[in-house]
Amino acid sequence: MAKADLDLVSRIRATIKEPHGVVNHLNTARIPLCLPPQANTSGLYTLGFSRYAQIYLGFEEVWHSIIGDYEDWSTATEIDDDPTIFSSDEERVKAILRFLYMPELYRTRRLESDLAALNSLDSGFGLGDDNAATEFRQYIKQRISENAHLLVAYIWIMYQALFNGGRFIRGQLLKAGPEFWGLSPKEMDPTNFPSPLSFWCVEDDDAVRMEFKRRVLKADKILTETERREILDEALEIFRRCRLLTLQLDEQTTALDPRT
Repeated sequence: MAKADLDLVSRIRATIKEPHGVVNHLNTARIPLCLPPQANTSGLYTLGFSRYAQIYLGFEEVWHSIIGDYEDWSTATEIDDDPTIFSSDEERVKAILRFLYMPELYRTRRLESDLAALNSLDSGFGLGDDNAATEFRQYIKQRISENAHLLVAYIWIMYQALFNGGRFIRGQLLKAGPEFWGLSPKEMDPTNFPSPLSFWCVEDDDAVRMEFKRRVLKADKILTETERREILDEALEIFRRCRLLTLQLDEQTTALDPRT
């Protein structure tokens, strides 16, 4: 387990190093299988993408139910690092979650648009209701509703995945060519992906990444040590469930493959 004298970001990285490597290897090895020449349609990509989308849709939904519509309050660019100024733990955690919210990273609208576009291209791979992804989303709703500070684990891990894996995945998706995605060559802009690939685009991502990390490190200062340890435990649970999600996808795609 990560040392308590390190900041939360460093502790999360140390804690998830091994399971992150496993999940990253599993997923990176499967991306080429969803694209030409291995795949003739975007159906397999849609299936995998729709499953992992449930994680983002799940935690962003709960997050916004806690902090409210950001249009109704000024997005916080700073937060006091004195935890004693808050009247309750609930108020303190809510302040943290509002502080961590950055509209540039919000993925729900992009996901909904991308999934609609992908389904119009190939609707043969439905999400279904009984799978590891929908179970994970239900788990998130229940778990975070009872322990709002655990959202920090989802916020850090899932947006870091977007930053770190996003560039590699964008490059792979571009190689498939615009027609594979139902786009014209003119629409296939590598600097500003349209649907069905808009999820992978973060405008000015280097600046957003730096500001995002700054906010997480700042928020760490007003978390309790018990909350930090619980966030680390939840980080491991995230990767445990992601591994199961990918392995279940393997089983489902094998069953769908007429060659097997």
